[in-house]
Amino acid sequence: MGKSTSEQAPILQILSAAWGIGAQKQDCREGPLYLAEHHHLEKLSKPHHWQKVITEPKNISDAVTAISQMALQLARQVDHCVLNKEPFVSLGGDHSCGIGTWSGAAHALASKGDLGLIWFDAHLDANTFATTPSNTIHGMPVACLLGHGEAPLIEILQKTPKIKPQHLCLIGVRSYEEGEAALLKKLNVRCFMMDEVIQRGLDAVMQEAMHIATKDTVAYGVSIDLDALDPKEAPGVGSREVNGLLMDPLVQVLTQYVRGDSRFIGAEIAEFNPQLDADGKTVRCIQRLLDAFFG
Repeated sequence: MGKSTSEQAPILQILSAAWGIGAQKQDCREGPLYLAEHHHLEKLSKPHHWQKVITEPKNISDAVTAISQMALQLARQVDHCVLNKEPFVSLGGDHSCGIGTWSGAAHALASKGDLGLIWFDAHLDANTFATTPSNTIHGMPVACLLGHGEAPLIEILQKTPKIKPQHLCLIGVRSYEEGEAALLKKLNVRCFMMDEVIQRGLDAVMQEAMHIATKDTVAYGVSIDLDALDPKEAPGVGSREVNGLLMDPLVQVLTQYVRGDSRFIGAEIAEFNPQLDADGKTVRCIQRLLDAFFG
């Protein structure tokens, strides 16, 4: 006899944060829609379901208000997935989607314990309006999740910080502002700068990252800003930074350490800009990442 319905593997829920209002170059809002409309994820080995796409409100130009509303919608979707033990991936859009994704995950786990988070990014994403040179919110999600920033962005679903500093780490950073670096240093958040990744190797870094994300937590997630990758590998991103991570080692560590781990609840892939992609390179990166997580 085959498995009963209740024993079958849960379906991967694909969540679409199709907004770019948090960035200077806003074409990343097209990323999730492009992937859906061109059926680029149809060959995923894991059965999946696209949930309702979240798009920018038409009558709100204030970025804080718009993103807080959209992030709340996304948080509720993620909250539902985690409570129902359904694996998920949030597809951005600019990386302010991380405010919604991990607020939802933290809320769903709040009665059980803390959430761990591994954040791959070329940038620290830990600015506030007091430190940002650009006033763009896609440079703020890490700060918001740690409880620093505008009230509408840090109080989504619950007023307490979503991530404790000791449960968070960043990997692949090579561009940042002094103010955000000072905040993370003050909070003692572990940041694996790209120089350290090159020196030690991604496998050693990932082993330490896994320890951070799983020690004294009940579950963890992984967020990937595609600009963490080298532009030669992923040219279709919002904010390119040279000398980034390479796909083969990244796929290897995600497959080895994350895929199949019962503590892993979901992922996020952000900042895909289809207008800047070349020969489908970035699309293939996204496909490979999803297979590494969920294949």
